[in-house]
Amino acid sequence: MKHVMFAMVSGGVLLLVLLIAMTVHGRDLRQGELEEALSQSAKQALEGAMINGDMEIHDKDALTAGFMQLLLSRIKGKEDPNLKLQVDILQADVDKGLLSVHAKEWYTHPDGRKGSCEAGGTYIVERESDKKICRITYYIPWDIAKELGLDYVKGQHTVYRQFEVSEGKKIKDPGAVADVKGLKFAGWQAVDGVAIGSVAKTDVNYIAIYR
Repeated sequence: MKHVMFAMVSGGVLLLVLLIAMTVHGRDLRQGELEEALSQSAKQALEGAMINGDMEIHDKDALTAGFMQLLLSRIKGKEDPNLKLQVDILQADVDKGLLSVHAKEWYTHPDGRKGSCEAGGTYIVERESDKKICRITYYIPWDIAKELGLDYVKGQHTVYRQFEVSEGKKIKDPGAVADVKGLKFAGWQAVDGVAIGSVAKTDVNYIAIYR
């Protein structure tokens, strides 16, 4: 009887040890995944702003939104009913290429208990120093800007959108501008003769055409 009791107690202790080991390993694994997701998402968002020009990131809000979109796409275990993610943006600076974040994730352990892990860091991406930076500017006529409720100076085109890309990157279409009373947006006209979709080699300007 003693042997049976000893075996049962030993088995219970072994099971407890295994559960603890699985919990610790699971937390370490989850934290590692969160750290990697934060790092990759932050660097990709910053590179989109500072180097590639593949993402239309021009300010703090756009950088934050781009980062969050990338991060959520990398979070694993979305089927977990207890999955919850809290992200705090501590600092976001497009000009400096800096993003500082902290995240806490709640999830379910294999034994059904709830667990959590935290990760964070400051990520910096510098502009490519060996490539020329091209400034792409989109203008709208001052009278259109007036109708849209934007700041304007009579007789001067109004800057609608402006961003920078590295030389050799494609110039992307910024999308349509809203129609105004009696006029519809017809497209972007290249002031410098460089069509949208072309490779950037120098600063380029476009003007919105209304008909």
